[in-house]
Amino acid sequence: MSRKVSLDAIGEQYISSETLDSKTSSYLRELAPYSQRKLEFMPGEAALVLVDFQRCFLDPGHQLFSSNTRAVLPRAVELATYFRAGKRPVLFTLQKNKGLEIDRGPVLRHWWPSVPLEDSRETDPVDELAPLPGEKVIPKRRYSGFYSTDLELTLRSMGVSQVVVAGVFTNVCVEATVRDAFMRDFLVFLPADTTAAHNEQLHLGSLRTMAMWFASVCRARDLTGC
Repeated sequence: MSRKVSLDAIGEQYISSETLDSKTSSYLRELAPYSQRKLEFMPGEAALVLVDFQRCFLDPGHQLFSSNTRAVLPRAVELATYFRAGKRPVLFTLQKNKGLEIDRGPVLRHWWPSVPLEDSRETDPVDELAPLPGEKVIPKRRYSGFYSTDLELTLRSMGVSQVVVAGVFTNVCVEATVRDAFMRDFLVFLPADTTAAHNEQLHLGSLRTMAMWFASVCRARDLTGC
């Protein structure tokens, strides 16, 4: 078996609330050659999917915490506020496993040996971005919010054709969800200032791939006008 990568060895704080706007602008300039497809955002046909805004990823002291997630959280809150004001769907996908030997499987256990389980407070949404009454919370057992969940059924039932994805981490559950939304013929928008990774290379590499093949990578304000 290969040696597992330590997140302490690869982690870096590359964004903060003070640098988020300037960093996002620089990313979008770098992504321009990859952003070949232009999409028209239609709020009346869109839903917001919030991926893994959970304590185990955003609260200090947890194994998978990254300070970068805290930098983008306020922008994700603004995005949720915009969708709620427009009475458009806001959905939450949260990593919630029942047990290491129940619904994780040997491959996932090898890549991710331990994870907070669904009855623990660590898998709860962060207070700043908690679901409102009537907003759907979808537990997931793998990286993608679509895999073995009813997310697609929910979006189809709501008449959604466009999906805005925000969350953590850019190169893991966010990218997996974006790819699966694309594969299901949803038009996908990814605001780069509402997602983060453990370091800048992971974040930017994932954005390049998604911009070229799967989604319109933008700023939150490009969608909200704020």
